[in-house]
Amino acid sequence: MIKNILPNGVTVLFKQTEGEGIIAGSIFIKGGSIEDPEGKRGTTNLTMSLLLKGSEKYSAYEINKVFEDSGGYIYTSVGEEYSTIEFALRTQDLKKGLAVLKDILFNPLFPEDKLQMEKNNVIAQIKAKKEEGFSYAFDALRKEIYRGTPYQYSPLGVEKEIPSITAKDLKKRWKQLFTGSRFVVSFVGDIPYSKIEKNVAGIFGKIPSGTYQFPQYSLELKKRRCKTVQREGAQSTILIGYNAPTAGEKGYFAMKVLNGILGSGFTSRLFQELREKRGYAYAVGSFYPTRINMGRFIAYIGTAPENTEDALKGMESVIKSIEKGITDEELQTAKEKIIGHFLLEHQTRAKQAWYLGWFETIGLGYQMDSMYPEKISKVRKEDVYDVWKEYIPIGYRCVIVKP
Repeated sequence: MIKNILPNGVTVLFKQTEGEGIIAGSIFIKGGSIEDPEGKRGTTNLTMSLLLKGSEKYSAYEINKVFEDSGGYIYTSVGEEYSTIEFALRTQDLKKGLAVLKDILFNPLFPEDKLQMEKNNVIAQIKAKKEEGFSYAFDALRKEIYRGTPYQYSPLGVEKEIPSITAKDLKKRWKQLFTGSRFVVSFVGDIPYSKIEKNVAGIFGKIPSGTYQFPQYSLELKKRRCKTVQREGAQSTILIGYNAPTAGEKGYFAMKVLNGILGSGFTSRLFQELREKRGYAYAVGSFYPTRINMGRFIAYIGTAPENTEDALKGMESVIKSIEKGITDEELQTAKEKIIGHFLLEHQTRAKQAWYLGWFETIGLGYQMDSMYPEKISKVRKEDVYDVWKEYIPIGYRCVIVKP
């Protein structure tokens, strides 16, 4: 592993592999949709989408052709806290790919005709999400568990605000993002770093320097509050959001294991109790997304409308059951699931590059990529109970969507 911080603040990570001549890269840019200006939510998402729609030297077709002709790909994505450009291609085509990347980064056009098309696509995506029970409920839950902060909005933005976003807004946003200290560039591939170091520095070393700190937000969920929303459909969807540790806080790894015990997979308590034993659930489980601000643990269930109240009580009961203890088998199974999934995801260079860059971006350091399985395996029963006791009983917000 090589870590090189360039004079302008860009962090470059490089891991050499042996194989068939493939290289993958992930460019993480600190700053996602939570930095969207008020009244123009969705600006960052449109900015990153339009990056690939044309630069001074390359059309959208030509940009994709360079990567696809090599058997690879290039795409962008936006989350609440960071944005990414991900790509893969053969090592023999890397210099060509880097030349395209350079023009995308330094000379994006943000063409007006492509912007209008992309805005229409985003509005269609937002409308489609409203038709899905889970997505509709999750967007409603966002507003409850992140109330008063930019996290309450989806990275896609707000439907009524999308039409007002202009190419000028995108250029302004890109200028904000295009700062050295925001960039973490991660490569994993079958080539020595010495062969591409000059090319990498020649591109990423020329990004304007400047300091960046993630904005800080906090909101503790106290008491128990539920909101019921009615919409057409054949089933009820219930989501409950609890407090949880952020990425940098003590208890982060224990909460990952707690999530594994409660709601990850067929062996989890929520699945076994609410689907297998009681037959309430079409779908049931939990997830614990890693966040720099305001960690949240979220449990969900899809059930028949007549089972709504019983399903909610059942979810509360299962989550509360941790205070009565957990078994050695539950602890071991949860840890094996987490570690197994993590290792299986690392089968591709693309995912290896992504994880290295992601751990570095969220502040845990790229070394966490190799330490993560050990951190999970060292979690004890006491750690799981302690993190449950510290976060879960304080309160929650719940959203019930029913016909």
